[in-house]
Amino acid sequence: MIRFNRFFIVIISLFILNCSPKKDYQINLKWNKSYSDDTLNKNLIGLQWCLSYLGSTIANDSISPGLTYNDSIISLNIKELGFNNQASNFLASLSYKLKQSEEYKHNNSIDLGRFMAYTIGSPYHYYRIVDVPQKLSDYYELYQFDSIKGYINNSSVSHVDRIIQYSNSSKELDQAFISFEIDSVTKKILEYETMEIMSNGQIKFGIYDINGRLKKSADPKHTKAGKPAKCMWCHEVNIQPLFNDQENITGYLPYITFNDSLEKFDKKLKLVQDSLWKNKALKDKKQHTLMEISYISFMEPSLEHLSNEWGISKLKLQKKLKYLKTHRHHEFDFLGDLYNRNEIDKIAPWKTTEIPSSIREKSYKNP
Repeated sequence: MIRFNRFFIVIISLFILNCSPKKDYQINLKWNKSYSDDTLNKNLIGLQWCLSYLGSTIANDSISPGLTYNDSIISLNIKELGFNNQASNFLASLSYKLKQSEEYKHNNSIDLGRFMAYTIGSPYHYYRIVDVPQKLSDYYELYQFDSIKGYINNSSVSHVDRIIQYSNSSKELDQAFISFEIDSVTKKILEYETMEIMSNGQIKFGIYDINGRLKKSADPKHTKAGKPAKCMWCHEVNIQPLFNDQENITGYLPYITFNDSLEKFDKKLKLVQDSLWKNKALKDKKQHTLMEISYISFMEPSLEHLSNEWGISKLKLQKKLKYLKTHRHHEFDFLGDLYNRNEIDKIAPWKTTEIPSSIREKSYKNP
């Protein structure tokens, strides 16, 4: 009987081990030059911003021991990047999956942009890494919210009205905001969006359906908010003030008082960031744009990017891609004529890890 019990325990243990997510804390990323002024340094800064947005304390140090590079290869040691254990373990499981791809096995690396798309650009991966609460109701257990709220009826983002509720705490990092997206006429709640200040001074974002469950993107019928990565693009590192004048609504904070509160929260956040962030790459807060250019250069690659990524001459590539349409980027025209990553991956010389079809907007593919 004892032998049987021991045998049973061994079998169960092996089963649990086999079912546990496999992890790899080391991964190589490849920078592929995309435009004339593109440099490795710009993309290193962009990557550091990406890691910081994911909760890393990389901004807190002038030296980043978990990030090294040689020529166009950037090596990450996830355990040394200043993530908490939960984030570190989940990133290691994503790293393992990326390293199983044909692309990685062929090049001993993946495109830097694919790593960004697979982490910051994939809402459910992002939620796991930064630990966004699974249910909206969890916020009311984590924070004490002020009873009085702000009302927005002239939003620059939402197509409907918004009610903003924020936590009330004297602690610098104990701050959260909940936006109730409501029908302007019926006042019915349509969905929710959240913001929280992370321990590294960055902001994390969540989007919830009417039942308070996490969802991958905001409904474009109600708002232009898109996915969490678009929230980052809009807010940058700030608690944004109100850009438009609002009507004062009975039962809610007067417009001017509400805007003053938002500006006060933003000033408090900036003091925290300035006290924490020692890394010059993140001390200049405008440099977050380099992260966006880096992932855009991957999602909308130029001929030069693809030539470097695939190791094929531009002349051969032009023949291969002659049936695909190109476009110019509305914000960064200097990127040149660009292709669509969703079309490009179908004809890549190797099988790639699936990524979202869009990083910022609602999309049909969301691994």
